[in-house]
Amino acid sequence: MRRREARAVEALVDAVAAPHPPLPSVVETDAVASFATWIALAPQPNRALLHTVLGALVLARVGRRDRAGRLALLRRLGGSPLAEGLRATAAVSYYGDAGVLRALGHDGPWRRERAA
Repeated sequence: MRRREARAVEALVDAVAAPHPPLPSVVETDAVASFATWIALAPQPNRALLHTVLGALVLARVGRRDRAGRLALLRRLGGSPLAEGLRATAAVSYYGDAGVLRALGHDGPWRRERAA
């Protein structure tokens, strides 16, 4: 993923997850890397489409908008399967981070493994 795409993903994840303390900010998580992995594992036609969409988000300056502006942009994308997929992947990328899960009180396998 290109740097500008990564910034667009960071802005997208921040808009969707809207983290507030005690939850970590998006940059303190592996959400962008997780989103990039999702794209990398997608079939080629899907990857091409996703890079096109990220390019459109870059052109729309999603990273320079405040959270409300990013959410307004997402609303304009509507409820298309692509838009819903981006929202869902952004949320999963953030809430799947180990630090976020710990902040939410999830007792994941990493705690049980360390205790053993």
